[in-house]
Amino acid sequence: MNITDLISGGIGEKTVSSIANNLSIDQDKVKYLVAAAVPLMVSALNYNAQKDETQAESINNALQSKHNGSILDSLGDFLGQGPSDDENKIVQHMFGKNTDYVTNNLSEKTGLSSDKISAVLATLAPIVMGFLGKQKSGASGGGIGDLIGSVLGGGQGSSAGGGLLGNILGSVLGGGSSSQSGTPNMGGIGDLVGDFFNKDKKNQAGNILDSLAGMFGK
Repeated sequence: MNITDLISGGIGEKTVSSIANNLSIDQDKVKYLVAAAVPLMVSALNYNAQKDETQAESINNALQSKHNGSILDSLGDFLGQGPSDDENKIVQHMFGKNTDYVTNNLSEKTGLSSDKISAVLATLAPIVMGFLGKQKSGASGGGIGDLIGSVLGGGQGSSAGGGLLGNILGSVLGGGSSSQSGTPNMGGIGDLVGDFFNKDKKNQAGNILDSLAGMFGK
């Protein structure tokens, strides 16, 4: 399975419906949020894992233990409970200092309050982790970059989004400017996510979210 299954497949459809009902949000807006936020989450995890070995080990351990995919077997129960502080902490771990940036841009784009956006992100975060954990349990080997690359690229391996995406995001999530040379140009998700987090292009953030959502929101 790849990222499309998580966004618009059975998992995504059930998640969208529950969030819309639980938070009283128009379902089309929830579809937009899921299609835009999930690629940001998966890509941010990839960046964190490639930042240093400690981060990679921490994510691997989380996927093997707490986020091993069992949440997908009881998704209805989880969605019925609503997000908690634990889920908010997962979002903070994913986005770090960029959490408010993500929240505010999604809020501006959808017209929803930042509180509702935070609730949506907190609902999505453990589902994303569980999805990756389930993929990891069925993987034949490789590191977290290979796993996430396979998810982002539809099973094409790390060249579709693992190592290359880490290189692209390294400059922008780390606070620097996006490199114009020496960074592989992989197109698609990598370019869009990299540009979204590039503060030099913050005036384009809304259009980038539209592009991300358009890739998966059909």
